[in-house]
Amino acid sequence: MNDHPLVSRLIDDLRGTDRFKQRMALQKLAQIKDSRALPAIVEKLHDPDKSIRALAVQALGSVGDDDTIPHLLSALDDSTRDVRRAAALALGRVGGSAALPPLVGTLLGDSDSFVRWEAARALQLLGDTRALPALVEALIADENSYVRYAAAETLGELGDATALDALEEALLYDENAYVRYAAARALGEIADLDAIPSLLWALHTHNTHVWHATAEALWTLEEPGFLRILEYLHDTNAGLRRGAYKAMIWLTAAYDDDAVADRDDYDLGAGWSWEN
Repeated sequence: MNDHPLVSRLIDDLRGTDRFKQRMALQKLAQIKDSRALPAIVEKLHDPDKSIRALAVQALGSVGDDDTIPHLLSALDDSTRDVRRAAALALGRVGGSAALPPLVGTLLGDSDSFVRWEAARALQLLGDTRALPALVEALIADENSYVRYAAAETLGELGDATALDALEEALLYDENAYVRYAAARALGEIADLDAIPSLLWALHTHNTHVWHATAEALWTLEEPGFLRILEYLHDTNAGLRRGAYKAMIWLTAAYDDDAVADRDDYDLGAGWSWEN
């Protein structure tokens, strides 16, 4: 059980005038997670100091309950980016289904890319597949690569095959390698055989991280994927044939996992002359 005198002292610090003590109190109360502090934390959502407001929102994300959700929703409209970011993440933790529409609105409509990125991460925490259309839109259309990365990551966590087309497009055509990497990992998490042609094409990349994420995605398909890849060895499209060949080498080659893990510069494809 939490120490009541400590909680009372922290609440007193929070309602005092010392800014340093207020910040420390909010951080400690977020760790203690005692609901008796909620009224005092809520009061700080209207503090003129933006850092105090952000810390108060973070604390609500740790301590909060259903009654605090309206306060977090209001914080999504704060004038300060860091407060809105904290509100998005807090809603992902405690908001439940009520948080879905505002988080979708934030993902697609906030003017700040960091806030949109946080909204995508919060939707991952919610785990609600009703967010799929918004995440797909963000993956395809958001101008910021961090947001697209987070959208791809969340789509992978949701594991719904309706996102395949958008993830395959991102894997093959996104201008940012990190987004392509996240799309490959997401396809591996969804593990749908229909993604095999796009994964085979992606094996032609010269980016080691994207290549390895793509190869790992093929590995997750296990025997059904292995058998489907064999069919592409005889495809009329030369690019798919080459991709299938590369995949078969990856899936059948024996190598020392520990040795690879110990080397930051290891390029799995370098030793096999896999030029296109």
